[in-house]
Amino acid sequence: MAEKKKPKGRLFVILTAIFTTVGCVLAYFFLAAMGEKAGVEFSPDDFTFRKFNYCKLPLLNWTRRGIEYKTFSNSTAGTLVSDDWIRPTGRTPKRWHLVNEGQNYYEGYDHDSEGYSVACDARFLTKYFNMSDVDGVNRVTDWTDKQPKSAKVFWPLIADMARGNIYLQIPEVMEFALEYPNPDQSDRFDSELRQHISDAWYQAGLLSQIKTQHKLAITRFDKAIKVAGEAGHPDALAAKKESLAASP
Repeated sequence: MAEKKKPKGRLFVILTAIFTTVGCVLAYFFLAAMGEKAGVEFSPDDFTFRKFNYCKLPLLNWTRRGIEYKTFSNSTAGTLVSDDWIRPTGRTPKRWHLVNEGQNYYEGYDHDSEGYSVACDARFLTKYFNMSDVDGVNRVTDWTDKQPKSAKVFWPLIADMARGNIYLQIPEVMEFALEYPNPDQSDRFDSELRQHISDAWYQAGLLSQIKTQHKLAITRFDKAIKVAGEAGHPDALAAKKESLAASP
């Protein structure tokens, strides 16, 4: 009599099901970990910040957890507003500009934000709020306290640049002011500052013009002309005429 065969097929099916289930679970947790994102946004309207986090599984394009926000303050930025160097716009809804985004959740913004995979334009301003000298003194608050006359002119112009989303030119302007010797005692600081900022608006306008965003370009050229004041900005005026002619 022939020996009865063992049910190897059934065992194979059971093991396959177990390994498949375990593999799917591990893959899910791996994708969930990869899909965890967090970051920081900055509002130029009132110089506040907010953290956000969400989970969207890569490959599957499935949102496991929707975006969540938590507003917080930075001590330096908050002081600029509370001391009336910068006035909130009262705009509703507020504008939010991305500072950084990545996979590490971030619990605060009173130090440099390292560890993020993507750093965005607003960082060119916000990094200065956490910048200290070799003695640990915050450069922004120290300069503002020591140069109140210049700060009264400087900060509204910087806020206007941020609200116009032209962050790339801000570091040059910030360094110009922070390194300027005794601006409150200088007769040239105001005019030189305005020239720097006027040129920044002009360059931003040219970039918009190249992209054929002529309405935005005209707005930025108008800002360049206004900030320049009596000194004028002939290049911005000429560029504005070009965009007016090209604008539908």
